[in-house]
Amino acid sequence: MPVPQYPSRRMPPRRADVTELLETVLFCAIATVLIVRTELYLTNYPQVGGNGLHIAHLLWGGLLMLVSLSILLAFVVQSARRVAAVLGGIGLGLFIDEVGKFVTSDNNYFFKPAATIIYCFFVAFFLVIRQVERTREFTRREYLLNTIEAVKELPMMRMSEERRQRAMRMLERTDPADPLVPHLQRMLDDPRAGVTPHVGPITRAVHAVQARLRALVALPGFRSGIIVVFTAHVVFSAVGVSGLLAITDPHLGTHRIARSSGIHSIPYTEADRHFVQVALAVSTAVAIVLTLIGIERLLRRRMVSGYLMLEYGLLVSIFLTEVFAFVHSQFAAALGLVVNLVLLVIVRSALAQEHDDLEYSVP
Repeated sequence: MPVPQYPSRRMPPRRADVTELLETVLFCAIATVLIVRTELYLTNYPQVGGNGLHIAHLLWGGLLMLVSLSILLAFVVQSARRVAAVLGGIGLGLFIDEVGKFVTSDNNYFFKPAATIIYCFFVAFFLVIRQVERTREFTRREYLLNTIEAVKELPMMRMSEERRQRAMRMLERTDPADPLVPHLQRMLDDPRAGVTPHVGPITRAVHAVQARLRALVALPGFRSGIIVVFTAHVVFSAVGVSGLLAITDPHLGTHRIARSSGIHSIPYTEADRHFVQVALAVSTAVAIVLTLIGIERLLRRRMVSGYLMLEYGLLVSIFLTEVFAFVHSQFAAALGLVVNLVLLVIVRSALAQEHDDLEYSVP
């Protein structure tokens, strides 16, 4: 398929890593909400402040989003954008977690539809990311602009060989008649490109994890192993949700909240329990069906579509099942979230390997 020459006038040029950055924001926000809710539950909802004051964590979220914005405005290196995405995602999670206080007249953090509002917000965010990614193919001009962005790291000796190869692949998809192309080619051939830059401990740890994931995906028995793992995941998901559905304690989920006037309880009614259990059953069934379709396609060696279906099943679990699992069982749901996130990282690494960085390669 030929690469389009010019971007649409309705949309400004996109970054090549736009999906990666936005998804980092999204998943950091989701993890923050779940961690905060669990921590507050375990500590009996303490108040930060005193003498009539309460420093809501929404304020810390706003501060982190300000720091994230400041980093984006102040620095030009690619690593700054990744740091900003993580801090911005954490800040967004702290901010949206307190939405119940600001849609109720009595500032009720435990407003029952708050979980639904948060969930719908995250789903909408995810759909926007997918829309930005899939609206159209990257154009030659967008590849050119992203190559220019990449070579900005040359004067700082920060361009690794992996980034140089990625920039070269993007440059190959630009218009060869563009007068900037020869200059960019000479810059990427500069001896300073492809060196091993000095990196901090966090970056080294991230690179080490990425290398281990690539090595894991490259193992000869990886496909068979992933089929076994997801088959077990389906079984444990079904058993785990069946256990949750069997719980009929009418006091499950009752929260004790410390306030200046004493300890208040928010009951978990029979209607609430029934709704959450139905939501758990439906979302788990959808995730299991998607996972089974993915397993069947992997068995038929339809690798890309198989991994995609496994990814969709995990996303349903993260966006739907885990939300209601935390409402239903609080801290007990944290293990399931961790397992789903780990599996999602592995599946996405496998999918990237199958695509072989298709978005940057020449068709």
